[in-house]
Amino acid sequence: MAWLVRCLYRPGGAQDRLPVRADHIRHMLAWLPRTVFGAALLDADAREPTGMVVALSVASRAEARRFIDAEPYNRAGLFATVELTPLVQMTPPHTPEFLQAELRKCP
Repeated sequence: MAWLVRCLYRPGGAQDRLPVRADHIRHMLAWLPRTVFGAALLDADAREPTGMVVALSVASRAEARRFIDAEPYNRAGLFATVELTPLVQMTPPHTPEFLQAELRKCP
């Protein structure tokens, strides 16, 4: 199972993250073995960060909650919203078999 953690900054949160960034990166490194991907969200002009998304390969919402509860940006109160959404990971893998099996299920 995978979980998408989607966080949007509160007003001023993007700027306020800078003193906490090293702790954030250390946290991400600690969770790297369970991370499918992580990304910064940007504004429409791709200039300013507006939040982050992280897809975690963890078994439960409780584990995804542990990730975000310990996340330094979250602990610093930088996010206006935090969402945890379960995912069914379709790609990668880098082989077509999984998607071909899914395609065979289609009407």
